[in-house]
Amino acid sequence: MWKKSIKFIISILCLTIFTIACSKNESFPTTLNLEQSIKEIIISKGSNYDFLKDASYIEHMYKFSSELTESKSPIYALGNLSEDNIPELAIFNKRDPNNVNDEGSLEIYKFNGEKYVSIDKVPMNYDNDNYQIVIGKISENQNGLFLNNQVGAHSGLTYGFILEDEKLKNILNDKKLSLISIYTNNQIKDIDNDGILEFSIYTIDPETEDSSSVDSDKMTLWYKWDGSDSADLVKIERKDYSKDDSNIEVFNEAKTLIENDFSESLKYMDEHKSQLSKFHNTELLIKYIEHLEEMSYDEGIEVENLFIKYQNDENFDYLFKKYGLSMEKLNSLEYLNREKVLKDEEELKKHLIEHINLGYKLVTSEGIYYYQVDNQKFINIFDGNITNEYSDYLKILALETNEPFMNDGSLVITMDKLAERILLVESFKMIYPYSNFLPKINEIYNWYMQTYFFGDNHDPNFDIGTFVMKEKVINEFEKTIEKYEYTNFANIIQGFVNDLKANNNIINDEIRNKLNDRLN
Repeated sequence: MWKKSIKFIISILCLTIFTIACSKNESFPTTLNLEQSIKEIIISKGSNYDFLKDASYIEHMYKFSSELTESKSPIYALGNLSEDNIPELAIFNKRDPNNVNDEGSLEIYKFNGEKYVSIDKVPMNYDNDNYQIVIGKISENQNGLFLNNQVGAHSGLTYGFILEDEKLKNILNDKKLSLISIYTNNQIKDIDNDGILEFSIYTIDPETEDSSSVDSDKMTLWYKWDGSDSADLVKIERKDYSKDDSNIEVFNEAKTLIENDFSESLKYMDEHKSQLSKFHNTELLIKYIEHLEEMSYDEGIEVENLFIKYQNDENFDYLFKKYGLSMEKLNSLEYLNREKVLKDEEELKKHLIEHINLGYKLVTSEGIYYYQVDNQKFINIFDGNITNEYSDYLKILALETNEPFMNDGSLVITMDKLAERILLVESFKMIYPYSNFLPKINEIYNWYMQTYFFGDNHDPNFDIGTFVMKEKVINEFEKTIEKYEYTNFANIIQGFVNDLKANNNIINDEIRNKLNDRLN
């Protein structure tokens, strides 16, 4: 019995020694390295498993990110950028301040069945740091990534990407949408609980009285990706300017005059504008001009009938020849009030003076006289006493009333001047993305753009037989691209020119449709 016990003890000792020896052999591991551990976690789960709720997986990926960045505080995000349930890893690599060629980078890692490997990397343009990076749903059917980077001394810059064919694709065009925040107070989160991420831009309010970065009024603009290369404004947080000091009695009296004694209302508004806030002056002026526009058709018929009455069956320019008139003179109150001007046409003279005082401008097209709103008059009277948004809107409209770009269907200003107007409209859209005037602004923008690219009915930019774009027009396009290189307008022109060159400079429906897509 004793001998059997000795043999058993010796057997146990030998087995123990053999086991210890084998534990040093790689073919018999007892522990896994970090990458192997991550693999084991992933392959042990099903195709519907939510790894983002797995604490062990999250912990391992944090350690993996730390190893990759050689940092105890890695800047990273985990989330699904592709169609499978295995999260991608996004890492913000800080730039090396000692290496002038290092811009920093955003790098994406994907699990390839064995381990996480880098599949794409994009430079971060020498941004100082990152303060938020989020992966999640950015539309109903699309996942993506938003990140906020610190730039300059205290500003922020927002980026957006999706993964397409395992390559990062930029989805936010900074020429169409301002992506710079004055301070790093902006955020990325789902603000309306619909499961889709929004991002905010923290910027100076265009209506602020103090424009300094420190003391100016700020506003937060919340955006949702539009599915293309821009975003739709979904919420605005800003000061309520309707509560600025204003004389409510004056405001109400002006509203009453507009409704009941229109001919006296503009004078009253002008005399009392200093007693009202910019918000209230703007509200009154919008109401006043709307009333002018409503009346313009009927008033135009009246003035046309008066011209016919006094022409005595002569040509429509009879009175012009009789008095040496011009449209400029007929819109000048100083000239019309001269005793000898239209001395035999008192009814017409009175009608013109009354309506120009109201804010109309007499115009003519194809031999017909009519009225349109003189936007410049209201800028001259109220600029500085209305909101910057409305003032800038009126200035765009005034360009057309002061110098129409088309006359009788023909372009009457240069291509360069038309380009300047297009850029002014683009600027308005960038500064006032919340504006209620955007539908009209977009209408003007498309009107200008279609004329810029295709010309007018009398002189199209292409041969009407072959649809080949004229060489001089293409040269004009290329000059504009060079002159306004850093604008969305230049990008649109470049895309149009590239499409033309690929089709032997022949315009077709496909090229037109592509242009319309870029404009919308």
